[in-house]
Amino acid sequence: MIRFCVIDDHEVVHDGLRAMADREPDLEFLGGATTVPDGEHLVERVHPAVAILDLRIGERDGGNGIDLCRTLHSRYPSMSVVLFSAYGNGELLAQAIAAGAAGYMLKETSVGRVPGILREITTSGSWFEPRIASELLQRRAGGSAPGAFSAQELEIVRGISRGENNHEIGEQLHISPHTVKYHIASMLRRHEVHRRAELVRLASDLHLLE
Repeated sequence: MIRFCVIDDHEVVHDGLRAMADREPDLEFLGGATTVPDGEHLVERVHPAVAILDLRIGERDGGNGIDLCRTLHSRYPSMSVVLFSAYGNGELLAQAIAAGAAGYMLKETSVGRVPGILREITTSGSWFEPRIASELLQRRAGGSAPGAFSAQELEIVRGISRGENNHEIGEQLHISPHTVKYHIASMLRRHEVHRRAELVRLASDLHLLE
């Protein structure tokens, strides 16, 4: 059973997700909130597996859904937080991922697709709107390549995910440890991250390690 709640200042969104859950035997709608404080209290009370947040929630008080995502992710790291927005781009997705989001859905997404998206998030750990994910990949690759990692770079990231050091990765790929180190430094710089684990997280979130 996938237990979820929604934090969105539009009651119609709550009603739509509640009706959707009523039609799906493996989904349970735990309630909705229309403000950030009420949303925090709701999550604390019902302990959902997934919390769906409006990207613009809290704007009247100088915040937004990404700020709330960061707060909830730090408090409940095992809970999946999904941003829900009428718009999106690669920069917003990058901010959402950095805040700990497990998903990013557009409000234009048909209600019929939402159950499958929630299932994907709970089984694989993440789901991001493909069009926006593609934009992020192109932006981080400088807009000149179809993907953010070359084939060899992906193999290096896979090695990192297995806990291998530069020497072990190099042996697998028949390249020197120095070359592995060079590629890792290049990826860190290009993707604007600071740790090897962040490369693994990025590639995993964008489903490049499957």
